[in-house]
Amino acid sequence: MTEEKEESKAKQVYKVQIFVSHGYYEYEVDSAERACAHAQAIMATGVYRRDVNGTEVEFHKAYKVKIKGDNIGSSYQDKFMRT
Repeated sequence: MTEEKEESKAKQVYKVQIFVSHGYYEYEVDSAERACAHAQAIMATGVYRRDVNGTEVEFHKAYKVKIKGDNIGSSYQDKFMRT
């Protein structure tokens, strides 16, 4: 049973979604810490840099970044209030 838990923990992936004007890009990383670091770096600059085919790089304005995966929720729940 312990081996199964370790295997499922090792296989855990986190998806980083970067929302741009025409949709979103998504990629996977292997840890929650890495996913948060990527999201913070993208939002700090406001730009998502994307390798197209090894010879070109695209830059997109990032409007929002989401991280999806297990056990990444905050212990502080918030509410959105429209003003």
